[in-house]
Amino acid sequence: MPEIIMPKVGDAMTEGKVVRWYKQAGDAVKKGEPLLEIETDKVNLDLEAEADGTLGELRATEGQMIPVGETLAQILGPGEKPSAEPQRRSTDKKDSVKHTTGEYQEAIEQKGPRRDRSQAPADAAPAPQNAEGRKRSSPLARKMARDLGVPLESLQGSGPQGRIIAKDVKGFEAAPASAGRIAGATQKLQDKSIPHSAMRRTIAKRLAESTGPIPHFYLTVDYDVTQLVAMRQQLADIEGSKISLNDFIIRAVALALLHHPNVNASWGDETIEQHGDVHVGVAVSTPEGLITPVIRNADQKSVSDIAKEVRALAEKAKNRKLLPNEYQGSTFTISNLGAWGVEEFTAIINPPNAGIVAIGAAESRPVVVNGQIVVRERMKVTMSCDHRVIDGALGAEFLKTLRQYIEQPLRLMI
Repeated sequence: MPEIIMPKVGDAMTEGKVVRWYKQAGDAVKKGEPLLEIETDKVNLDLEAEADGTLGELRATEGQMIPVGETLAQILGPGEKPSAEPQRRSTDKKDSVKHTTGEYQEAIEQKGPRRDRSQAPADAAPAPQNAEGRKRSSPLARKMARDLGVPLESLQGSGPQGRIIAKDVKGFEAAPASAGRIAGATQKLQDKSIPHSAMRRTIAKRLAESTGPIPHFYLTVDYDVTQLVAMRQQLADIEGSKISLNDFIIRAVALALLHHPNVNASWGDETIEQHGDVHVGVAVSTPEGLITPVIRNADQKSVSDIAKEVRALAEKAKNRKLLPNEYQGSTFTISNLGAWGVEEFTAIINPPNAGIVAIGAAESRPVVVNGQIVVRERMKVTMSCDHRVIDGALGAEFLKTLRQYIEQPLRLMI
């Protein structure tokens, strides 16, 4: 009999959280039908049945953390009885369910499962409800509803079988406030306990792994970014697109790493691994925590290309739609809090990277140039180094090279 197991989504995943069951024990299920929603450390996704049958006993409750490979339930054929002790299976084999995320999840929301395409329009049917009377909705729709303060109960689903999907939430968001949108800006604060999300658990685990065994030290420099700010504006005017200072910094860091391969490295049990490619991780804040999408081969891309890729990855990160290859495999990381007006800070190294740079806000400050007090655009950068890989002099040399690219930005265009 087919077993529904907790799948492995990404190399670092060890467990997942059962968010909600769409079906209950004893319900008839069809191949391709969503059975439950799970939450991983990076994304929310639905698990779909790959066989017709009857759903057996639910071996995991909503809100429960389940190790990868553990059985969540079984799909029973005619006359079959559930096995008493289902075996834990390797997730390298073909699973009895398939999971949907990224572009595939969006396609399902727009088109619906294959079995429904010949039916009448789904928005003609009432929104389905689960056993607790809640309306059925996609993970992306629920995420958008939480972020926008949209009550799902007030929406009419236009997805398959009346399921609420992302465009239904967007439609409600576009409606005038008088249509019933809740504005809770003046609500009184209340005591509450917020369960750890899978992402927050992973962040806590990785931070403890970083600050504990990795011996950090920090180097701070103050760069003149007057020319960089001017070039950014010129390029934005020419390209007609939005380009941030961080896009220039990503390319500058990537080019500086080419000069210092021993910074583009990782500590191993027996060796220091120098990486042949330059993959720059960019810290992105989401409502549930921090994630680092990766700009692969950043040294081979123009500032404009980097800008477009960063925006696309940041949007996917905020909607929990990143694929594993889009957030794994960085060789160095950038964290930028300049947009929040933070002048200077230190960042924690993202293992297995050997370093990370923390970018502060670019601001106008009086400085002495050739004996005269002038106003220049300045920006503080702090590099956190893994002392097992990077010594003080090496870190200083890297920041010196980075200064040349940032203070003479024409080098970035060559």
